[in-house]
Amino acid sequence: MASKSKKTSRIRANKAKPNRKNLKADMRRIQRNTEILRELAGDSPK
Repeated sequence: MASKSKKTSRIRANKAKPNRKNLKADMRRIQRNTEILRELAGDSPK
């Protein structure tokens, strides 16, 4: 039987997996949005 700390570390590792995908998708979305905003800001004269 595995120790309690090993069980909790495995559970936490499994919970972190989907979060990592979400973080990568969020970073891509943020980068795309900043590029679009820069393009729009460059087009309009101030």
